[in-house]
Amino acid sequence: MNFDWSLYIQLADELITHQRTPDLHEAYLRTAISRSYYCVFCISRNLLVKRGVTIPKVDTHRFVRDNYWKSPDRIEKKIGKDLLNLWRERKEADYEDGANVDINRAKTAHQLAIRILEKLKAIGAT
Repeated sequence: MNFDWSLYIQLADELITHQRTPDLHEAYLRTAISRSYYCVFCISRNLLVKRGVTIPKVDTHRFVRDNYWKSPDRIEKKIGKDLLNLWRERKEADYEDGANVDINRAKTAHQLAIRILEKLKAIGAT
């Protein structure tokens, strides 16, 4: 049975809204941004695979983004642009010690992921 990557969007929401340990506040928010990104990245990657596209092992994230970005379809171009923006947010949340990650930033990333997910569903992702 394949993992349902859309569950990550629900997890991100829980990480933003149901924090039980105050000392972990920023870790919750950083993880919410990361899971929001990986939800839409994996779904967009899997849609390409379903279409017969071979995904390289190197620079996978860039390849997936560029595949959408370079599409003649307006919705797919927007997906590529949004994936890039969310990828940047995820990179900063995952790697930058001094990044200013607050509740608004996590909510914004989560909402962007939801909009990408809606576009992916509109073009055939399940």
